[in-house]
Amino acid sequence: MVADHPRPFHAPIRFTAPDGTPLHSPMVEAEIGGVSTRLVLDTGSDTHLLTAEFAEAAGLAVEPGEAGMDHAGTEIESGTAGTVPIRIGEDTLALHSVVVIPAPPPFPGWGIGGIVSPQFLHPTAWIVIDMADDALVFAETDEAELMSRLTSRHPDWPILVLDRIEDGTTVVQAAIEPHPPIPTLINTGGKSTEFARAAIPDRLGGQSVRLGGGVSGADVMGTRLGPAVLAIGGMRIPVADLTSRDEMDGVQGMVGMDVLRGTILACTAHPAGRVIWQVALVPF
Repeated sequence: MVADHPRPFHAPIRFTAPDGTPLHSPMVEAEIGGVSTRLVLDTGSDTHLLTAEFAEAAGLAVEPGEAGMDHAGTEIESGTAGTVPIRIGEDTLALHSVVVIPAPPPFPGWGIGGIVSPQFLHPTAWIVIDMADDALVFAETDEAELMSRLTSRHPDWPILVLDRIEDGTTVVQAAIEPHPPIPTLINTGGKSTEFARAAIPDRLGGQSVRLGGGVSGADVMGTRLGPAVLAIGGMRIPVADLTSRDEMDGVQGMVGMDVLRGTILACTAHPAGRVIWQVALVPF
């Protein structure tokens, strides 16, 4: 899936568009077909996605595909581009089974050409999304050695080792106190931490807000509920402003960048691989 590297893979993570617009998700600078772009690192996606506009600019051959469904529940057209070579920094990788979709409305203006699934960037290495030092790192080692490296860099930061519920995803067990745990997505592509109303039935009221948009551009609406406590991996982590939706497609819980920013997340393509999450000390 990726060429052998004579040195460790390391690339900077950006949280701004090329024009300086601040964005919530981590991105990497990349080049495909001689065309430069930024790609979102989205652990919530199990597929690599390029926009149709960028695929055309990069000269990619795209075959028609089946329509899909976005985060807002809206059907979108799609195509397939197969395996796509991609250059990040000094390294050349390969994106496999690339799906091509119409660009979400903000993407072209922000210089974003698509979304990559970090856990599928390498067949065997740990993919470390270091949002403390803003770096994407491939660690070709075992789980114990990875945790040792993380501890040596931030000895006071707790490490959560989370069993995955589904292959190819970063879905784990988590809860909003005092409710029981449910399958919850660790989502670097999500702006806020969201739980379905059914999972937090005692949280009533709140302010109706636009939480974001699907890749189709359709609005995703929800309710802001105020402070909450996320229980995950034996830890209690504060959520400054929990949001909810009446209906969520698939899993009913999601940990977003409001909680993940500034932490270190590691995942792997291996079906048995767990999610490693190192967090800054929290006041619980």
